Amino acid sequence: MLDTTNLVRIVTPDQNLSFTEIRKPRRRSISISLHETNTPSVQSLSSLDCTDLSNSSASCQSTTNHDNSDLLSAYDKLTVWKRTIEKHLNRIYLQKLKEIDSLLSDGQNDIDILFGTIPEFDQLATITYRQHFIDPTYDDIEFDYVNSQSVDLPSSNILLASSNQHILTYDDVKTKLTLYDMTNSYSKSFKWNAYEYGDPCELTYSYYLDLFCIITNQGLFTWDNPCQPPLHIESIKSIGVNRLWSIASTNTRSDVFVLFKLGSYVERWNSIVGSNDWQHVQRWSNHDLFERNDQRIRTIRMTSNYVAWTVESTKTSEWRVDILDYHLQIIRQGVNIDNLDKYSSCLLSNFGPIQFLIIDSNRHLLFLLDSNGQTKLKTNHITHKRIKNAVLVENDHKKSLAIRLEQPNQLYILPLINKNDVV
Repeated sequence: MLDTTNLVRIVTPDQNLSFTEIRKPRRRSISISLHETNTPSVQSLSSLDCTDLSNSSASCQSTTNHDNSDLLSAYDKLTVWKRTIEKHLNRIYLQKLKEIDSLLSDGQNDIDILFGTIPEFDQLATITYRQHFIDPTYDDIEFDYVNSQSVDLPSSNILLASSNQHILTYDDVKTKLTLYDMTNSYSKSFKWNAYEYGDPCELTYSYYLDLFCIITNQGLFTWDNPCQPPLHIESIKSIGVNRLWSIASTNTRSDVFVLFKLGSYVERWNSIVGSNDWQHVQRWSNHDLFERNDQRIRTIRMTSNYVAWTVESTKTSEWRVDILDYHLQIIRQGVNIDNLDKYSSCLLSNFGPIQFLIIDSNRHLLFLLDSNGQTKLKTNHITHKRIKNAVLVENDHKKSLAIRLEQPNQLYILPLINKNDVV
């Protein structure tokens, strides 16, 4: 009789997942349906957070409702699926090696290993048709000029950020922050000590931390209490001569991504509420991220599922917006954006789960990147030749655009309405 006490067993996975999602069809194109071996669909190209071969598919299905499958071509999906399985098998292999080493270190030398039946992998991927989807979020939105508001500003600075209740601006002429309260309709200004904290180059709001993040030439600061000085996040520092430039955060995760000037580096950090000592996760150099050395990242943003950045080719002066996972693996490489050139700034601002505003503060243009990766130029008599920056404000279930304008310098609050709701 075989003694199975010290057997190390690999159990064959039999769980299936699908990329399918019910939406309104637009047109048909070739796609691929991946029935994965209990691995998350494409939520991460380099991690398998919910992989457990001994569990049922239901235990993991709930974590894959917001997959990235809509953003990938059939070739990309197949490649991702192959990489995912390879990484998963390698993880099992390394784990079993550790188990064997552990048994040997305990003096147990009579060790064997059993294998389950290898699944028929060719049956786990099915070529099918993919639906393209109508993206109504932007097509159905109109500007409500009647209920718009404006506030005069002392400078044409581009810095602008918003929370659900406040809009924050920076004035580089008088070196002050101004906080506009959307609920109670008042504003208050605070002197910014540029000598002590540095000159701001970006403002953002972290919904996870519930505070504003301010990047200066001296580092990263967080600010949530007007009566208290900003908190310097001392763990995040410049890399040589490469200073901090842009930061991305989301409302559901502690992760933040920090971009260094000219895209020289990107770092991933774990933010900690109330602490100035955040945890470093990973660093990428520009060389790690791009095969061509003429690619430069200008702005970085993120959602609960994706990272997005604007990229300029310094050789061709072309701009695009890439969508990536949290390991900075490309999910969708953007197409070149018309009307932008080497003088453009190509700022980026969140607008939805997979939608972004693109603002050229130099040529005064406003675009939307929709869910299908298409850019749409939005022109109107207010922003024409005046727009410097724009952010989405969601207050009391109402959406507005907060827009910085020049000539004259103004903060313009433009409510958004869905034309389908207008009677």
